[in-house]
Amino acid sequence: MGKLQFIRVTENIESGGFDCGIPAINQYVRDSYFPTIAHHVSSYNIMSGSVLLGNFMIMFKEINLDQFPKEVADVDPGIKDGAISSVHVRYLAIDKRYQRKKIGTCTLKVIIKRVEDMAENWPIRVMTIDARPDLVAWYERMGFRKMYQNTIGQEGVTVAMYFDCIRSYDELKEYMDSYYE
Repeated sequence: MGKLQFIRVTENIESGGFDCGIPAINQYVRDSYFPTIAHHVSSYNIMSGSVLLGNFMIMFKEINLDQFPKEVADVDPGIKDGAISSVHVRYLAIDKRYQRKKIGTCTLKVIIKRVEDMAENWPIRVMTIDARPDLVAWYERMGFRKMYQNTIGQEGVTVAMYFDCIRSYDELKEYMDSYYE
């Protein structure tokens, strides 16, 4: 397949017959171009050479702490009125011609790594996604966990999930020690 490239969408371009097999996500992809959303979210094309393999969209989102288990919800400094910052993956869609070739897995790993790196320097506690029910087990294998409450209006359609971006104390100490050497 070749090396994957993640190219931020900055203009309305033809999607080349992209079809992930989910009509609602296909519509998101068609509607997600600059300048309509450039100030609110970022959309990316997943490319291999000149072949469009998929798309994903990310955005910042505030989420109430009561949607999380104790290990996340207990860390409320009182700054954001019971909410925390997240990077929300609005969608991750791979063209059905290229599904089951580990492109989605590779893409999600890159997104996770980038968000974890951002979380070291920015106030981002979690990454969230509204997962299709048939993909919940896949997201769990990637490190995501189910939230206590689903996204309003999505009950039965998607499952609200999160990935904790805060590293363990030992990892943070090692990072900080190396940072200040």
